Amino acid sequence: MKTSNYLIGFVALTSLTLVGCSDNDFLGTDNGQEVAKQGNGEITFVAGNAKTTRAGEFVGATAAEKLGGMFVVEGTKGTEQTNSPSTDVVFDNYLVGYDYNSAGTTETNTNNWEYVGKQTGITGRMTPATWSALHGAGTAQAQTVKYWDYSTAQYDFIAWSTGLREAVTDAAVEGSKVKVTRINTGSTLASNGFQLTALSAEDLLQCYYTDINTVLKANYGAPVTLTFRNMAAKARIALYETVPGYSIKDVKFYTSDANPTAPTDLGSGTTTAATLFTMGSDVLPQSGEVTVFYPHIGTEHRTAPQTTDYNKASVTVGEVTGGATSTTKGFGTLTAQYGEEEAHEAAGNIYLGRSLPNATYAGSSADNFYTAVIPNSTGKALTLRVDYTLVSTDGSKEEIKVYGAKAVVPATYTAWQPNYAYTYVFKISDNSNGWTSTLSGDPKGLFPITFDAVVTNFIDANADQATITTVATPSITTYQQGHDPKAQDEYSKAQKAGVDQTNVKDLYVQVMNNNGTPALVTDLGATNSLLFAVNTTGTPISEATVMDALQNRTNSYGDASPAGRNGITLTTNGNIDNTVTKIVNGVDDNEITGLTSGSVAKIDIDQLEAGIYAYVYATKEPTSDTKIYNVVADATATSTPTLFYEVKLDGTETPLTSGTAAANKVYFVKNVDANKDFVSYTFKQTKVGEDVTGLVEATIDPATKATGHHTTSADNYYFYFDVYNQNNGAYAVKVIKVVN
Repeated sequence: MKTSNYLIGFVALTSLTLVGCSDNDFLGTDNGQEVAKQGNGEITFVAGNAKTTRAGEFVGATAAEKLGGMFVVEGTKGTEQTNSPSTDVVFDNYLVGYDYNSAGTTETNTNNWEYVGKQTGITGRMTPATWSALHGAGTAQAQTVKYWDYSTAQYDFIAWSTGLREAVTDAAVEGSKVKVTRINTGSTLASNGFQLTALSAEDLLQCYYTDINTVLKANYGAPVTLTFRNMAAKARIALYETVPGYSIKDVKFYTSDANPTAPTDLGSGTTTAATLFTMGSDVLPQSGEVTVFYPHIGTEHRTAPQTTDYNKASVTVGEVTGGATSTTKGFGTLTAQYGEEEAHEAAGNIYLGRSLPNATYAGSSADNFYTAVIPNSTGKALTLRVDYTLVSTDGSKEEIKVYGAKAVVPATYTAWQPNYAYTYVFKISDNSNGWTSTLSGDPKGLFPITFDAVVTNFIDANADQATITTVATPSITTYQQGHDPKAQDEYSKAQKAGVDQTNVKDLYVQVMNNNGTPALVTDLGATNSLLFAVNTTGTPISEATVMDALQNRTNSYGDASPAGRNGITLTTNGNIDNTVTKIVNGVDDNEITGLTSGSVAKIDIDQLEAGIYAYVYATKEPTSDTKIYNVVADATATSTPTLFYEVKLDGTETPLTSGTAAANKVYFVKNVDANKDFVSYTFKQTKVGEDVTGLVEATIDPATKATGHHTTSADNYYFYFDVYNQNNGAYAVKVIKVVN
């Protein structure tokens, strides 16, 4: 099957999304095309048939090129054992070579693949000395013609190839060569079939292995078709942005988190090459020792429920003793290749795409933006940290530089398996966690500039008004098996991928705390890990606007469905399970296990209606509300006065000589002339607990709205207010689009 793993990160830079299948550049399976049986019964081989079976699969001469024109095969015959295939050796680690246009020139060559006499090696692929080293005493000393034995029940075949790299048996393998061992037989296949050792991901990318191909008597006479899988993994990264009113250019990548410990350190040590890095003591291996084994073999594994893994190869990858390691992985520079240009984008810059299907990838399009990586079985948390420049799309050429925005991919999704391709997509939203200044003390995040036009008889031009928004953004990672960012925006209710084509693939969420050393949060629960349906009266939906609706509500923090002051209503959706301990549909339908309860949330996507949702992780659950009062214009109060509260002053109020701001109180500056005669009042925005010495205090009755609009001269001391509840919660948000 096709295997690609997509992680979507949300760098609030928000975080990230993942799926699993075989890379398009790896070899496929037999397409079932009938092949004429050989009259004399010689055993012959073919790597695939005359044409491809599915997109991305290679056969014939193309397959031979991928394999470097060689593979080594172990073949046995006899009766299947309880815990092993047949055990009578027929092909004892035979070298099989590809010769162009040679089919039919010998009895054992029907598809240009020949094994007779190949103990002399193949130039550049295997020397005679290496062949001999793979064959000690009591093993084959030459390669001769083999015939089908119709007195036996079955044959079993296994193979490997080092592609364009030379296979060697030296204890200390050199670069551009691959160390190999002979293929075992019998029950030893279950634990240690054979090993290949490569000193780089590029070397490992040349190496291939097969499942066990069992040929029953009814199929004797046809060429033995071997399907090869690659031993390396591939990964790529992409970014897109959803910042309203701005394009993003000049993305620079950090190679570590050690230097930028404060805003003054930001912007140094960055590179234009897209880079992910580890933190703490974690490192990425640059070489790998691959052991291929077959844990589900023999008659006891042939029937359900083991049948899906019957005769399938399993692979473990260990680090080479003394081999090189690195804390970074580069993926090349970003490539301009999206189709959603904003207005006024200047030529000569690479701007990020503005939707998931049009994300901007790093690397070379010739390789479909993939980079070879050494597989690892445990996974390492990987950090993306970037600087970038916001460019206004209104034509003003205004720019804002953002420093140090960060997201972290959980180790769950970086356990790279051989023959799989992984895509990590990072979304930069208006809820960015970077700085727009390198001065210490300046706040972190993007804060929209807002205006509030207030016109009343007694509000002067010196009014002091402030809006305070708390921004807290861990990295949120979402994953659905089979998710294809090129085909759809966000997640599909109809996504059926992998071997199991019957069930919709659920959506999974994990959260990384990326403050200091990244750590996977393990406290996801019914109160702090929530799913909401998002509705709006016209306010654009983004991570920042959902955050504002959570923090600043027209209802109480205790209400299950927050109603934001900005018109966004969040309706609680119960189709989320925070108690699961595994991801059912992992790579190639294998479960991702070893997860603790509270470290992953499952969203039952097939139970959702198509629409916009928000996953919310409360980094601090709210425990109280503070009422925030805003004066509104007379014109607004004229049309619907009963929507607002009112306060009446008469000019005789005395400013406070001491005190602090209290709930349900509002405060005014009493303006006087040179003779200290009263002139007007100016509303003063305050916070509970703030010193209000010198201000006039008035009370707002939270149970009483305005009774009408006051227009006569005797009514000139009325002020109108609206109110919202600002809670003390802190949240991480990811907007999720669900499509049918």
